[in-house]
Amino acid sequence: MAELKTLKYIRTGVTRPPHFKEVTTPIPIMYSDESFGNMGFTMYWECIDKPFLMEKDHHRHDFPQYLCFLGGDPTNLVDLGGEIELSLSEDGANIEKHVFTQSTVVYIPAGLYHCPLNFKHLSRPVLFIDCFFSGKYGRHE
Repeated sequence: MAELKTLKYIRTGVTRPPHFKEVTTPIPIMYSDESFGNMGFTMYWECIDKPFLMEKDHHRHDFPQYLCFLGGDPTNLVDLGGEIELSLSEDGANIEKHVFTQSTVVYIPAGLYHCPLNFKHLSRPVLFIDCFFSGKYGRHE
């Protein structure tokens, strides 16, 4: 069978290992690098099924980012089924803690300090989606 010319537009089974011991499933990931769309962004999906402090210290990036928190019930993604805390700060000193109990999307412009990120209470898994507009991840404390 001849190779399909459009196969270059499809990637399957692309994952990365979890960065936290509390996350026990493979992480599907999409890199839009020069070999796949060249849009300069990365997105990954994590299933969080137990409470834990994901990020302890605040940090910032040179690129914008979106953090999405969805309920793990595929028939009702808007019902978060838990409580998540995320702190934000424009200057790194005046920190504001936000508490989410419903599905939420957070826009983090370049330079905005964010975290700690705490998955405080969960009655069911939460789908955490991180989308950032850079081909490579980098952060500043």
